[in-house]
Amino acid sequence: MSSLAAAMLLLALAVATDALHVRVPRPACRRPAAASMCDQAPTPDGDWRELRARLVAQEKAERSDDESEGSAGVGFVYESPLIEQGSVILGGTKQAFGFALRQQYFHKSVMLLLQHDDSFTKGIILNRPSAIELEGWRVWFGGDVAEGGMFRGEQGHGEREIVLLHSLDGEAAERLSLPVIKGVSYTTLEGAQALVQEGHARKADFWMFVGYAGWAPKQLQAELERDSWFIASADSGTLLKELLRQGTELPPPSEGTAVAGDGISTWSSLMESIGRGDEVRRTEASLSDRMLVEWVRVNLLPRQPRSAAPIEPPSPTVAVGTVLRSAAPADRFVLSHQFLHKSVLLVVHELPGGLYVTVVLNRPTINLVKFHADGDPRRCIMFGGDGQLRGGGLDIDQNGIMWLHYKEALGGVPIGDSGLRRVPAADAARLIKSGEASASDFLLANGVVGFQKEEVERMLDDGELCVVPDGRPMWPQVWSLSDAGDVDTEVYTRGGAAISDGTAVWWLASQLSASKADGSAEVSKISTPSMSPRTELADAALVEWLKFFAGHIPVEEE
Repeated sequence: MSSLAAAMLLLALAVATDALHVRVPRPACRRPAAASMCDQAPTPDGDWRELRARLVAQEKAERSDDESEGSAGVGFVYESPLIEQGSVILGGTKQAFGFALRQQYFHKSVMLLLQHDDSFTKGIILNRPSAIELEGWRVWFGGDVAEGGMFRGEQGHGEREIVLLHSLDGEAAERLSLPVIKGVSYTTLEGAQALVQEGHARKADFWMFVGYAGWAPKQLQAELERDSWFIASADSGTLLKELLRQGTELPPPSEGTAVAGDGISTWSSLMESIGRGDEVRRTEASLSDRMLVEWVRVNLLPRQPRSAAPIEPPSPTVAVGTVLRSAAPADRFVLSHQFLHKSVLLVVHELPGGLYVTVVLNRPTINLVKFHADGDPRRCIMFGGDGQLRGGGLDIDQNGIMWLHYKEALGGVPIGDSGLRRVPAADAARLIKSGEASASDFLLANGVVGFQKEEVERMLDDGELCVVPDGRPMWPQVWSLSDAGDVDTEVYTRGGAAISDGTAVWWLASQLSASKADGSAEVSKISTPSMSPRTELADAALVEWLKFFAGHIPVEEE
């Protein structure tokens, strides 16, 4: 055991002993009130982090024979295995899945733990300054819990938790605040307002965070063991310096310039400080970086009010049997529902209340159905959507799969005027077994996507969806996407297969026709939909989605 490890162990025992014999259990109150705080137990005059910092510096000096490194100067950051209140959690970059497709705000995040005990771990993200103001303070995105819809343009929707960090001392500040680490405390919005009104502070003394991140008992430790995060310890000067730098680098929202920060430079700086510079350089300009920047653009800038919908032309009529294709990449297509980018959808049902049930027709997965028939045919199951719908008269089998075909002679229930029909799984199996149909006659879709009627109308108006008046010419090509005859068994057993991404069918749908306002069709004159950086980003995100959720292996990786 190295001298540093031994010292850390002794120090951990000392901290535990101190907790057992000195500190008084904290009362259940979680938030500081405007008038007074819950009574807090006195904290030791010293800070264990400073002592550990000296040990780290000493260990570095011993390894490098550079005595100058042995002095613990003002300001420190070092990697630490200890999870405790005041720890700094740095967003990891080594996960197989990463944060490119979901929760992009955690990618290269810097979080400060406000609470860590046997019941809960709570932290706020320090490096996501928004261009939104509240009560005269710039709002920082603190996390996805209790953010009240503020960063989705739904202010006043849901629970909202606000904390303001500061480094104030004095009796008034202590009374209205909870300590995090030596030199850093937090209070509520009411507490900060009271301190300002009473002349004990200025607005510039605070950083406002809305929302937080939370972990159940032992959850964070498990994520650390999976390399989901890096954990470090830092002094107040380092953290507040970074907050001040981020805040002053951006123009105040009150000036009318909407600029938010992605925080990547803050993460990179702290990662360099703990000796993880190789990870900084390895992940520069990655897809996850680009997706984070897009998330910031969508969520941390003030929402522009929608212009009044024009009276003319009206939205095309949508009903059961309508075929839709995605067009301009909507925010949700890029950041959360990547499977909808360059998708073709069929409206299969309308529920009371104006909810359209749709099925994606061009997202084959590596999940197969094997038929007990001559030649042991196989079909790839289509990813129909991220929702499940049981029953409802839609002939969905016990596995959640809807069986579709386009041959009238095989019977079944017509789906509007799309030319498609659905059949119960048992009927399809009987037809295949008797030789009246082949496995290739059927498309098997698992899952659905629900859209509110008003949502579909808005997406049509905004050019995010288009109606395809007649999908019949492309049904043979759609059905060919499920052909599993060429899926190499060896490739499949490695966890993926080189199968179609379905975009060729989407291109065909875009060429077939475009819907005019009066419901008639005209041949599209656009041979190739326009490309843009946003479309290219959506394309890259779709590739990642297909890899992780549909089991695709890009052709070049075979």
